[in-house]
Amino acid sequence: MSRRRTTRWTVNRGKAVALLVVYGAVILTGISACGSSSPDAPVAASSPSETSPVASTPADAVPSTSKTPIATPPVTRPATPPAPVDDGTPAAAPACKATDLKVTLTEQPQRREGDSRMALVHLVNTSSRTCNVGGWPVIALVNAADEAVTVPTKNVAQPGKSVPADLTSRGGAFAGIKWSICEKAAADCPTGNTVKVGLTKGGLLVVAALEGFPNPEQSGLTFESLQVGTIQPAAQGVVAW
Repeated sequence: MSRRRTTRWTVNRGKAVALLVVYGAVILTGISACGSSSPDAPVAASSPSETSPVASTPADAVPSTSKTPIATPPVTRPATPPAPVDDGTPAAAPACKATDLKVTLTEQPQRREGDSRMALVHLVNTSSRTCNVGGWPVIALVNAADEAVTVPTKNVAQPGKSVPADLTSRGGAFAGIKWSICEKAAADCPTGNTVKVGLTKGGLLVVAALEGFPNPEQSGLTFESLQVGTIQPAAQGVVAW
């Protein structure tokens, strides 16, 4: 081989080596650039499998930030009474007062038997309102000092059970009384000069008008014992016992 050809081959071989060195350097530079982190490079999101598990906390272990409401006792309100239903029945009349009445006692001559006497008690409503009477009237013997005289008294179901009555103004009801007379000179003979009548025991009494009785001014009334019959709406039978 000639020297010129040898020299040319040597030069060409040197150029090829130089090119390989340069190319290798370029490749290495690119690899280095790709492996370096850039502040502008986006960070890849971690996959669910690579995420660290978060320890769960029981619900009852977490302090509540809300205040527990304080129970308020229910407010009890009085029950509202139901409105009255008008069924067409008239309202009950109020009870009569003794001051609503005019009372007359009429002695019954046909009922005299020995020392026994009877009288018809007539109760008349003198007020302007309707009122009710029932049960037994209260009979009291009163002396000249306006004091009640003690008389053994018994209420009897004669002529039967009382039939309460609503007395309109000027309306009346009736009852019968029976008593035994005694000698007023006797120390144990209850004596008085008038009779008072009421509707409740211990309540107010009004003076009764007396018809057919001895002169009250002479204290001629004697009640050794007394029986009082029931109040009835009619006079029939009230003194027939």
